[in-house]
Amino acid sequence: MTADGVPTGDRQASGGGERQQPRGVTIYDVCGPSQDPPRLRRLPRVVAAALGLVWAAGPRQLLAAAALKALNGAGVAVLVLGGRDLLAGVLAADRAGAAFSAVGPELVALVAVTVAMGFAAAAGQQLQDVLGELTARHAQERIVEVACAVELEAFETPAFHDRLQRAALGGQRRPLQAVQGLLGLAGGGLGAAGTVVALSALQPLLVPLALAGAVPLWMAAAKSGQVFFRFAYELTPADRRRQYLYGLLTGKEPAKEVRAFGLVGLLRDRHRRLYDQRIAELRRTARRRMRLSLLGSLGMSAVLGAAVGGLVAMALGGRISLAEAGAATGAVFVLGERLMGAAISAGQLYEAAPFIEDFLSFLALKPTAEARRSVQAAPRGFSRLVAERLSFTYPSGQRPALCDVSLEIRGGEVVALVGENGSGKTTLAKLLSRLYLPQSGRILWDGTDTATVDADDLRRSVAVIFQDFAHYTLPARDNIGLGRPESIDALDGIAAAAAQAGADELLARLPDGYETLLGPEFEGGTDLSVGQWQRLALARAFFRDAPFVILDEPTAALDARAEQELFARIRTLLGGRTVLLISHRFSSVRCADRIYVLQAGRVVEAGSHAELVARGGLYAELFGLQAAAYLGSDDGPPGARQTASNA
Repeated sequence: MTADGVPTGDRQASGGGERQQPRGVTIYDVCGPSQDPPRLRRLPRVVAAALGLVWAAGPRQLLAAAALKALNGAGVAVLVLGGRDLLAGVLAADRAGAAFSAVGPELVALVAVTVAMGFAAAAGQQLQDVLGELTARHAQERIVEVACAVELEAFETPAFHDRLQRAALGGQRRPLQAVQGLLGLAGGGLGAAGTVVALSALQPLLVPLALAGAVPLWMAAAKSGQVFFRFAYELTPADRRRQYLYGLLTGKEPAKEVRAFGLVGLLRDRHRRLYDQRIAELRRTARRRMRLSLLGSLGMSAVLGAAVGGLVAMALGGRISLAEAGAATGAVFVLGERLMGAAISAGQLYEAAPFIEDFLSFLALKPTAEARRSVQAAPRGFSRLVAERLSFTYPSGQRPALCDVSLEIRGGEVVALVGENGSGKTTLAKLLSRLYLPQSGRILWDGTDTATVDADDLRRSVAVIFQDFAHYTLPARDNIGLGRPESIDALDGIAAAAAQAGADELLARLPDGYETLLGPEFEGGTDLSVGQWQRLALARAFFRDAPFVILDEPTAALDARAEQELFARIRTLLGGRTVLLISHRFSSVRCADRIYVLQAGRVVEAGSHAELVARGGLYAELFGLQAAAYLGSDDGPPGARQTASNA
């Protein structure tokens, strides 16, 4: 593993040579920092990073919150010293028989300081609420940047999903928690400092004793943060499974099947068991943290009790006055309260620090991914695409999805990929559209290795619609316009693409035409049938106006008439563009210039429809089986082949 997290086995030869990468080893499998919290020497760096994140989100709010904390800290010192003077004044007035008005100004001043401190605390809370939302938004934007920068392969690795989840949970809340802890620590420190000054004036020998009371609390806080991070870290995979089950129970897409098969009880039981496991583990974690907190509090209480006992002994022995003893006792308890607050804030820091380190390690995936990405301009237009001995295995796969695949696609051709389920057709389409990089072999686009050019730049020349295309809960015009986002306001082009896909009539019948919100999730939305959604997906591909078009099962949801019309007009509709057509329906690929037959990730046959039927291999067998099913033949594959060859 190199310093930037790139596996040493991942290399790319210069000039577009073969790339080799160990199967299942990617930068996304690195699970970030260890489960242990940052050591003290790393804590300043983590706190500085948290400050940087919060500062980037809301600098004015952060400065105002810090100022209010400082104001509160200064107010504590004023209250302690003012309280001593007020008590001394009351005792003096009592001895002299003076009126209450003699100490009235001091009392009014203390009340005013108390009111100001209360206002500062309330204002600080409001500021922190706003700052929390700003920080969450900033963290979410950074997470989105990483998710959009990494290769699609990242989403095939469980480790990446674990890291993504922890980043989403930790990055949006923990930086502010760290800053709040830092501000609380600063406020508590200022308050403690003011109290120390006051206590030093009263009885300096008590200062080190009182400060020693914070040590047990700080040790408990550090250990408590470690315990909680381990809990969150280890439960991430189980939490993702639980959330997946929740999505099955509450999501629109799975709702039909969940009810049709009566899965509610089973899924709820599994969801409940996972939640029970989480709560049980949380209770164990909470008990450990409570024990640590109790030990810290007992240690501090013992120290402060010894300090107060010393004051009582000195007062009874006549070594200090009653006013000094009372003020010093109050100062000790105030100091204890401030030190306890500072320890709690330190606990926030210790708890937040490992989450922030984990979040930062996730953000580091972006520069790593960008460093691995070429910035060379992609070829313009399309003349010839050649795939040379491609192999690819999914990170979690047990066998290659593609193995030693070679093919050629020339400009203006319609080329088809056929094969049984799991033969590698869609995986090959993802490689050809530069969504994945091959682990060996290369793809030459007009002689240029696609792995050596900017991926986004290359994909501008590709229009791809997969069989599991997206249903965008957006206006109908956007569902088409997203095919070329830079021209999303080109209504004439959107309407023309809809007409090409046969979607113009259905859009005209919608309540607000092209402005109709699609999908039932939001108020005013209109849902479509699967076939109607597929027509919009086709329109999206047509609107992209790319020279290379990949259609993965483009008619799977269309009726027979619509399918026949589409394939009969595909060359006219796509106007000289190059088309890669993936289909299970062999009748739909007969018009292709060349057909590649995949089996278990390998190309086993290639040729025109007539050539492949005449050859009598896998294509002829599968085509014959489909033809026999349509014609009702009981002759089996041999008779079906004869029927197909005569068709």
